[in-house]
Amino acid sequence: MSRTGTCTTLALYDLDKTQIDLRGLFAFCEQWILKQGYTPMRGSADGEGIKTTKTWTFKYTKKVAEQRNFEKITGFWFGAYGKHHRDDQFDAVLSMSMRTRKKGSFDLYFHNDIILFSKVYVEGLIKDISKHLKSYYGIVYQRDFDKGPGLYAMGMITGLDRNSPLPEIQKERDNIGEWWRTYFFENGGYVLGHLRDIYPMNLLSDAHLSQPIFGTTLKEWVSSSPHHGELKPLTEILWEWWVPEEKIDSVREALRPTGLLICV
Repeated sequence: MSRTGTCTTLALYDLDKTQIDLRGLFAFCEQWILKQGYTPMRGSADGEGIKTTKTWTFKYTKKVAEQRNFEKITGFWFGAYGKHHRDDQFDAVLSMSMRTRKKGSFDLYFHNDIILFSKVYVEGLIKDISKHLKSYYGIVYQRDFDKGPGLYAMGMITGLDRNSPLPEIQKERDNIGEWWRTYFFENGGYVLGHLRDIYPMNLLSDAHLSQPIFGTTLKEWVSSSPHHGELKPLTEILWEWWVPEEKIDSVREALRPTGLLICV
């Protein structure tokens, strides 16, 4: 499959490290890929005593994690590919990545030619994943395949020309890099309760919903008007704040003065 079309990405942040079932999460993601008619092919793992200088076969990735009983593993990723893939990092059409260092993060994406985007499907996926980890913030978005849907979750830039004369391209590059600097750096200034940006699906915890804005709370503000999107509980921790695509810009501009948005 050429690097065309779009992918849907689910990214989870602010992980409770005492509530991560790495073995169960690994098995769930492997089975999820297999159910789509694909086989995980490449991967890697990180942790105490593991030296990684290049990607591995999926079988070896699984073997390394199982030999350690998933203990002292600080991260792993694996993916499945279409025909004639060239790059392990960029060409996966189904992929997952897990990191437990610092605040922790998890992301999973699928090419929309394999799985059509459905809010109901993604909600079910979040509920299933939440059986294996506890997250206090997350986002769901669609992104062009050639712009690194998984890398974007980590604040890494690809598919955007650094020499482009277009200011919107440079602004997008700056915003992506800001997430990397703010969330993944030890002293980046990230605060649980703040938002990376406004996405179609925003996964919020009480720390977000209780944020004071406009003389009320974010929860009350969202619920005060259909123009602010729809809010409903999704898991024992996370609420789903759904903002239709056509309302994202107006919601972003409304919240810009509050200081809650990091990458704008």
